[in-house]
Amino acid sequence: MSAPKAKDGTNEAAAEDTVLTDVLVPHAKVKILTVLLGENNRDLNPTDISRLAGIDRSTFYEHIDDLVAYGLVEETRTVGNSQMYQINRDNPAAEDLAQFEWDLLDHIPESE
Repeated sequence: MSAPKAKDGTNEAAAEDTVLTDVLVPHAKVKILTVLLGENNRDLNPTDISRLAGIDRSTFYEHIDDLVAYGLVEETRTVGNSQMYQINRDNPAAEDLAQFEWDLLDHIPESE
């Protein structure tokens, strides 16, 4: 499954068409986690996360505190006035989510 492309070729709503959102329902928290799992080597600001998740920034702010409180997402640094976030790679549950997504992908029949 690939993300829809914007006119400029970038992935606009990268969390819209993923196995996790398909299986777990495309709830905003799942979309945020999907984006951060997909970008696990870098931190992102709320604008980028919202764009890639296909959600409004206000929706992002409604849910991010819960994800941080669960320990799945961590605040990394502040750039200008913007807090940066990434998946918490030290959290076993976040690691399990990533593995769950890989396991799902292994069991999806390939398109012919």
